[in-house]
Amino acid sequence: MAKPKWHTRWKVLPHQPLRQLEDNIQVVDAKLPGSMPLERRMTVVRLRDGRLVVHNAIALDDASMATLEAWGEMAFLIVPNGFHRIDAFAFKQRYPKMTVIAGPQGRKKIELALSVDGGPELLPADGGMHGHNLDGDKIGEMAFIIEHGATKTLLVNDALFNQPHKPGFGGFVMRALGSTGGLKLSRLMRIFGVSDAKAFRAHLLRLAEAPHVTRLIMSHGDIIERDAAATLRQATERYL
Repeated sequence: MAKPKWHTRWKVLPHQPLRQLEDNIQVVDAKLPGSMPLERRMTVVRLRDGRLVVHNAIALDDASMATLEAWGEMAFLIVPNGFHRIDAFAFKQRYPKMTVIAGPQGRKKIELALSVDGGPELLPADGGMHGHNLDGDKIGEMAFIIEHGATKTLLVNDALFNQPHKPGFGGFVMRALGSTGGLKLSRLMRIFGVSDAKAFRAHLLRLAEAPHVTRLIMSHGDIIERDAAATLRQATERYL
């Protein structure tokens, strides 16, 4: 019998400590199941009313979850696409009142694991976090603008990778798939995730070039902490 493509119980894999990037943003990096040298990132955003938005859920140890629970109420669960549902079911089981958000193209696959309540429009308009279904996407990719003080962060999922080359056979495979070597859209994403590369790139650039966007967070790879628009423009000119 084949294993389900998501965890049906709370399963903690090795992960790093929570890191606070802003008063309203925390991130944590964790190992992916399997042997590939690929990490994933969960981003947690605290809305202006104190409720939390969990993007790309990762089951953490008890101490880390207690830290998040003390920070705010678990209110929104963003499942970025059907390939990122590993811990979504377990999160919803643990926090059944969470509103589940997914992009339209990814909803059918995600709902094999858990019910989806709607798209990014379900986020409160005055919460300081705004979601967008990306043009030219075919797997449900979304992007989010997070406000903090005078600046903003652009949050994406598989729309961009920013990983160095990795050693060993796993690193060779990832390099062959175009998933390492700096900020880029991976070859797999270009083939399977994008229906209109020109529209996809244009939408990403519009978001990155919005006033006061300085940081770029993705679910795989190093966070871009400055010049997000210029860095993204340079990267997408090579790969889109």
